[in-house]
Amino acid sequence: MNREEMLKAACELFLREGIRDLNLHKIADKLGVTRHDLHASFGDKRELAELSVEYGLQQLDETLQAAEAASANPVEALIRTSVTACDAFGQMSWMFSEDAPYYPAVIDAIDLERQKLQERQRTLFLQGVEQGYLLGEAYYELFEQLFWQNAMAGSRFREATLRVLFTVVRGSATERGRQEAERVREAMGLAG
Repeated sequence: MNREEMLKAACELFLREGIRDLNLHKIADKLGVTRHDLHASFGDKRELAELSVEYGLQQLDETLQAAEAASANPVEALIRTSVTACDAFGQMSWMFSEDAPYYPAVIDAIDLERQKLQERQRTLFLQGVEQGYLLGEAYYELFEQLFWQNAMAGSRFREATLRVLFTVVRGSATERGRQEAERVREAMGLAG
C-alpha cells in the first residue's frame, strides 16, 4: 500500500469510526499494513489524521469541480455541488464529529473547504442571477443560512436538507430557473 492509498484508507476509517479511540497499531491492523510502515510514512496519529482528512477534502474538491464543469448552467452547478457537499459532510459519523475538536488542524481544514465551497456557490448564484435563472443576490443569504445549517447537521437529515435546497432555489428562481431546477432534480433522481 503506497502513501496515497494509506491516506485514502485512513480518511475513510476516521470518518467511519472516529479518530480518538484508534491508535497506530489499530489503524495499521485495519489498513492491512504494519505499524512500522505507517509510522515511517506519517510519524504519528495526529499527522496521519490531519493529512488523511486533507486528502479526503482534496478529493471532495475535485469531485465538486467535476460536478460544476459537467453542469449546463449555474443553477445545475449550484444544485449538483450542494447535493455533493451535503452527501460528503453527511458521511462523517457522529464519532468523527465528536473527535475532530481534539484535532484543530482537521477542523481548520474542514472549515476552509466549507468556506471555499460557499464562496464558489455564491459565485454560481450570482452567475445564475446574471443569466436570468435566479432573482437576486439577497436570496443567496437565505440559501446559505438555511442550506448550510442543515448540510452540516449530518446524513440523517439528508431528505430535509434537500427539501430546503430545492425550496430555496425554487423560491429564488425565475420561471426559467424553476424549470431548470426541476429538470436537474428529476435527472438526479432526488425528492423535492
